[in-house]
Amino acid sequence: MGKLTNNQQEAVKLFNNHVEVGDFWEEAETPEEATNYIWMDEAIELLVKNGWSRKSAEGTIGSLMGVAIEEYDTCYNDNTAQRETLYVVHWQKDCDDCDAGRA
Repeated sequence: MGKLTNNQQEAVKLFNNHVEVGDFWEEAETPEEATNYIWMDEAIELLVKNGWSRKSAEGTIGSLMGVAIEEYDTCYNDNTAQRETLYVVHWQKDCDDCDAGRA
């Protein structure tokens, strides 16, 4: 994996924190082995609440697809009462000490 930009690092740090305290965290021996899920609308709203515009949130998430986020499965979302794609957030070890600032 290449070096993440400050913007990507901050997003991944937010995603890591979100999934740890969310409904889908599955304990494991190490964070890298844990299964961490997020709905796309949750991911976008998380970034928007933390200073991204909706468009920049979508772009940041898009840049992280295949790096820190990947499509998992289509599942029923209780919050929206619809089937939606659930995404896996991969723990990014190099973001444990990410700076709080964004590019």
